Amino acid sequence: MTTSFLTAQALHKAGKLTEAEAHYRRLLSVEPGNDLALQYLGLICLQTQRLDEAYALVSQALAIREDDNRQFHLAMVCLASHRLTQAIALLERVLQGSPQHARACFYLANAWRSQGDKPRAIAHYRRFTQLAPTDPAGWKNLGSCLFTTGQLTEAEAALRHAQTLAPNHRETLNALSLLLEHQKAYDDALTLSLSAGDLPAICRLKHKNVRWLSLEHDETRLWEQIRQGNITNAEPLGLAYYPGLTRQLHRDAARRFAETLWPALLTVPLTRPALPPNPRLKIGYLSADFVDHATLRLLVGVLETHDTSRYDTHLYCYSPKRTDSYTLRLTQSGLPLHNLRELDDRQAAEKIAADGVDILIDLKGYTADARPGITALRPAPIIINWLGYPGSMGHPALADFIIGDPWVTPLSHASDYSETLALMPHCYQPNDDKRMLPAAVRRSDVGLPEDVIVLCSFNQTVKYGPALFTLWSKVMKTVPDSVLWLLEDTDDQIAARLRHEMVARGIAGERIIFAPFVSQAQHMARLQLADIALDTFPYNSHTTASDALWAGVPLVTLSGETFASRVARGLLHAAHLPELAVDSEEDWLALTIRLARDSALRHHYRERVIAARQHAPLFDTLRFTRNLERLYEAVHTQRTLAKHERTPVVIKDNNSSNNRGAQ
Repeated sequence: MTTSFLTAQALHKAGKLTEAEAHYRRLLSVEPGNDLALQYLGLICLQTQRLDEAYALVSQALAIREDDNRQFHLAMVCLASHRLTQAIALLERVLQGSPQHARACFYLANAWRSQGDKPRAIAHYRRFTQLAPTDPAGWKNLGSCLFTTGQLTEAEAALRHAQTLAPNHRETLNALSLLLEHQKAYDDALTLSLSAGDLPAICRLKHKNVRWLSLEHDETRLWEQIRQGNITNAEPLGLAYYPGLTRQLHRDAARRFAETLWPALLTVPLTRPALPPNPRLKIGYLSADFVDHATLRLLVGVLETHDTSRYDTHLYCYSPKRTDSYTLRLTQSGLPLHNLRELDDRQAAEKIAADGVDILIDLKGYTADARPGITALRPAPIIINWLGYPGSMGHPALADFIIGDPWVTPLSHASDYSETLALMPHCYQPNDDKRMLPAAVRRSDVGLPEDVIVLCSFNQTVKYGPALFTLWSKVMKTVPDSVLWLLEDTDDQIAARLRHEMVARGIAGERIIFAPFVSQAQHMARLQLADIALDTFPYNSHTTASDALWAGVPLVTLSGETFASRVARGLLHAAHLPELAVDSEEDWLALTIRLARDSALRHHYRERVIAARQHAPLFDTLRFTRNLERLYEAVHTQRTLAKHERTPVVIKDNNSSNNRGAQ
């Protein structure tokens, strides 16, 4: 090596990049083919994010002389510039020549994981932990990847080992907290999140575990940190549960979340094969919920009712393997069901693209078990965000349109979504008008007093908070012969804390009654015993609201500005009960108290809710499906347009179907 190169390298190692670069360039002006100078100048360009120049320089050095170190450096450039396929090939060559190259093994695992190939990622993380057993990053990534594949015992062992190696490592604490949260060990998970200072997890866990002390302060801090761009990994669904969220903040937080988790997939879409036009519009539904799940309970009637002469409908399924009444209905529908469970995100996207799907509907968004890595690869000309996730995906690559309605996503909100709005005429939420409604049971059968006003909320605990309970307690104080009927958690301590919160607000503990988890049929039988359904805010009841209305129970909702806080308003409009949706706490309180006190008014609304099962658009599956099909047709006409050229789609009602049989 020349003295000039050694000087440049010394400066480089000392972090004096500007001086080192000047020395490398002077050396190259004299020796243009100096492969070492080319290689290390390329590394400086990588360190300073001049990725195209870094790629050219290291490639030139590699062309002069191949070695494992140089291939590894080029792989690092490829990873930084999202050339994932080339990076994987280079790292595999490095490991062929240098099987003990631990860093190559680690980055190859990361690359496979970002491609959605978890088995390969896990295999390489295991190998890395053998090559570098004291490196906590390998154990942490191994544990996180094992967690996503359901290997919980080994995942926890790996994460605990990573924590032993680096007790205060924030990412390890976060990953272990997430696993413990999944196992419903909420207190332990919260302790870890507090240690890590993970505000999104702290707020979520305090809601789930009813640890409301200083919760409002935590939520205020969370919004400040997200606005300042200091938090980029906040899971978007969780944000919708907390007061203070705006549509713009939700959209921007979702975009940052996507860019943090899927940077490579979002920037390098698939090249879709050139296929002849389909004789029928080919619709693909993508979901993990093609089983007995809230989403399929709503959607199954639509799937059965699609006009097969005009629409070629396919189900792309990564649901758990299961047989139940809903999977049997899907089988009987004859719709092609493609199992993606064993495919990584790229393979799944390639399958959808090869099938020539015209419109892909993502039914998951950012909800549990979602795989946005598939839609990030753009396997269809049009991708729609619908039903599962109440909000914008944030990143335009993840969805072109979002299906809403005039109440949940009015046109005046269009600029607050990364997607173009596509509005159904009545309500964005479908319902299955074939589902049965069992006969009501007696109050004594489910532990309810006979002569009381039963106020019910069968929502998840995460939707509850201090302000909401204060509002509900005001109703109960004003209506002393009322009880609050909630869904019981599997953790007895959570139920006890919910009761304690009401006692602290002046409500006797015996007035809080908990209903155990039962089958859906048993739940619908007992739900009819309620007098009024109390909606949650700012995250409204969704399927829970439709259940209440189907059971004949009036629902009173308070609407906000986000998608999740406006869902029940759309449901009530579609049920011909718009006056039960209000815009202020004062109006909500007055209306709920009036209903609770006035038995004749309650009877009037119960009769109207029951009539809605027969006559309202909310429960007319055929009518909904025909309107949805016309929406798909209208969206498809914009398939060749750039995002800025697309216009909102607004479907007018096709009121040609009202031929439902008696329930």
